[in-house]
Amino acid sequence: MLFILTLVVMAMPLRAEGIAFFHGTWQETLAKAKSENKLVFVDFYTQWCGPCLNMAQTVFVLPEVGAFYNANFVSAKIDTENGEGIELAKKYGVRSFPTYVFIDPATGEAVHRSSSRQTEEQFIATGKAALTPTQRSFYLIEEYNKGNREPQLLIDYIRYNHSIYQRKAVEEAFDALIAGGAKLTDQNIWDLFVEVISGMDNKYVQQVSKEYSLFCQTFGKKAVDAKLVKETMYGDVALLDSMCDFEGKAFNRKMIEVSKLVYSKQYDKAAVELDALIADPTVDQQELIQRMKFLVRVPRGYKSVPATWFYKSVEYLRYIAYNQIDRDDANIHQEYAAALEELLRNLPDKTQVPAVLLTAPKYGKKGYSMRPDVLKPKPKH
Repeated sequence: MLFILTLVVMAMPLRAEGIAFFHGTWQETLAKAKSENKLVFVDFYTQWCGPCLNMAQTVFVLPEVGAFYNANFVSAKIDTENGEGIELAKKYGVRSFPTYVFIDPATGEAVHRSSSRQTEEQFIATGKAALTPTQRSFYLIEEYNKGNREPQLLIDYIRYNHSIYQRKAVEEAFDALIAGGAKLTDQNIWDLFVEVISGMDNKYVQQVSKEYSLFCQTFGKKAVDAKLVKETMYGDVALLDSMCDFEGKAFNRKMIEVSKLVYSKQYDKAAVELDALIADPTVDQQELIQRMKFLVRVPRGYKSVPATWFYKSVEYLRYIAYNQIDRDDANIHQEYAAALEELLRNLPDKTQVPAVLLTAPKYGKKGYSMRPDVLKPKPKH
């Protein structure tokens, strides 16, 4: 029986993990896609592009992503600075990285394109849009430019531009959607608003504040507060003060004030405020940690800030490294380690510090960095 089970297991196909990229020539890629009646998906990248590497290591490798892309496309990775990639990047107008282009193999023409770092959900949605003619980027842009203001066209156009970080296009199209009769109190419009509209001074965020009770009755206080908290993390204190009283407003106000103190170099006052927040049992410490990360980074160059703030920053980085729940976030440990090195390197009395910590390593890398080994340095032009 064991022998039979072993044969069955050996005969079962291995589960594909991630996108199975085809590594033939460009003409071979087109021929393969044509014979399989699929579009070609191309990831245009460079070897020095951080977001490109991030997508390759965290999104392309996911089983769900692989299952969808392998079933619907012949996929290729093309280095835009080597071999055929140089001319192909010119042909398809690739100017930023990563750029994703979906190509009809029969004509060689691009039918859909997208770009930037994307989540698993966004990237699968990008692929689904490529398979749906009325959701493809070229169709959406052409129809919008021709004056098509049908609600669904606008919604698809907004989501596409949001996926490639075109904030101005998103806001203009959202205005057109509302002008056409859509209401922020409609569930689908609210969901779109939550997804794509940002900024404390945005008129729709301000509308939610002014009609707070109505929106809470419609969508629930928790959902409304979450959106207002997200959009008021940064901005003008006076504008925030003029808004409704939502859960999290006071904390956002305090963090905006602390940020101003740091950026105006009033470090002693900033330290007093941060110490009080850390000691306050009513403050969500994980949220505080997330906000502190960007305030207490130790600048390289010990004398660029007062010594007292330098030491406090190291103390705060230790607090973050010790207490952040997400222990897999390597950045918190890298920031703390780098701060410790800077501290040791600049101690007035170095007699008690091991010499190995004060000199560059004899072997291997000369500095501490989170940059992956496989990521090449960006060329200087």
